[in-house]
Amino acid sequence: MERQLNTRLAAVIDEADVSHLGLASRICEVAKEWRVAPRPAHTQIARWVEGQKPRGITPALIAEALSRKLGRRVTLAEIGMEGATTSPEAGLIFADVPSELIENLNELMNADLRRAEFLRGKVTASALNGPAFEWLLASPVEPPEAAGRRRIGASDVEAIRSTASMFADLDNRFGGAHARTAAVQYLSSQAIPLLNGTYSGPIGRALFSAVAEFSLSVAWMAYDSGWHGLGRRYSLQALALAHQAGDRLLGASTLSALSHQANYLGEHKDAVNLARAAQHGVKGHAPALLEAQFAAMEARAAAALGNSRSDCLNALMTAEDSFNRHREGSEPAWISYFDEAELADEFAHCFRDLGRPEESHRYANACLAAGRADDGSDEYPRSRTFSRIVLATSYLEQGELEEACSVATAVLPRVEETASVRCTAYLRDFHRRTRPHRDHAVVVEFTEQARPLLEGRHLASI
Repeated sequence: MERQLNTRLAAVIDEADVSHLGLASRICEVAKEWRVAPRPAHTQIARWVEGQKPRGITPALIAEALSRKLGRRVTLAEIGMEGATTSPEAGLIFADVPSELIENLNELMNADLRRAEFLRGKVTASALNGPAFEWLLASPVEPPEAAGRRRIGASDVEAIRSTASMFADLDNRFGGAHARTAAVQYLSSQAIPLLNGTYSGPIGRALFSAVAEFSLSVAWMAYDSGWHGLGRRYSLQALALAHQAGDRLLGASTLSALSHQANYLGEHKDAVNLARAAQHGVKGHAPALLEAQFAAMEARAAAALGNSRSDCLNALMTAEDSFNRHREGSEPAWISYFDEAELADEFAHCFRDLGRPEESHRYANACLAAGRADDGSDEYPRSRTFSRIVLATSYLEQGELEEACSVATAVLPRVEETASVRCTAYLRDFHRRTRPHRDHAVVVEFTEQARPLLEGRHLASI
């Protein structure tokens, strides 16, 4: 049978301005990153353009390689391979129709639960721009309504919120990898099916909002586990769910979460833009506590940029002023975690990145003092692990090696028992900063005690 020329693939290759040899090389890079076998030669590219159908994961590899070259998301349909079973754009589409949104969520969760290879790949910050822009410009939607087999009530919504809260607590106490798969299974088997039930008006809005909160919680778990592309996919679906719920505040908070992740990944300019988009999207309508959190995210990203000291300090002033204006109970329950300790922690991080260790030290201590529960324990254990390592860094940058290593050594048991890639990353950053003093006795002793964690042995199963 004569093959039919794949003109769509040829057109995208032309748009990308890449040779067949160059594309083959890029596909091999993605395959190596995803730990899969296909390693095509340039002659195979020509055969695909001529109409040969690549098998297995290969269409996803082609789309991903072209996406990275073009700086935008290339779908399987664009390259004439929409019949392939693995879709690299799963979770990256901002659907404004409930039925399409539910389909997108199911596709993402099914791929996640079967550990599809493409989820190992990166999702660049540029892939967030389209959905974020769509959310910013989107018109309000009518309350979601559906007529399914089961009537949904307020108790169903509360069950989702309560379960999401339970998983969020497990995430903070034991790390994102601890219960992430169980959370996805609950989302897939219990929460999402309710979107196909019978509801109208307020219940519909509350239901979509609750599922959005849950999806964002799963996104944070994936982020903390080091599955950054997966975290971004869940965040974008949370954004779409929040839009359907008419929950503008939760949508903005999702952009703030994406800003936090982008900053962690070193995409500082994108992080600033996402934080500013969150602020712009609810300007004049956000409770003061949310304004404070969004401004703090902008400050974190501006501090990390290095050349934006004034932007950082201005954003910190906005965060502090907004925090001082807030009145308890005037904000959604999901932002109540952003308390005095969290604000001080943001200041400590910012001053660390601005190279002002004395102020970082002061705010880190204030954070730890404010963040203690009545029994003396940390209210948010993983967050305070970050704070303690920032405190250790502040000692180190002031030349107090013994105190720095003492604080860092004391936190090692907490890092060891937490299935958090981020905790290990903080520890590695501190260790990297000790290198100028690598021969000092206290640094040598700390390095030996921390070695299993620095090598990531306790995270081997993630």
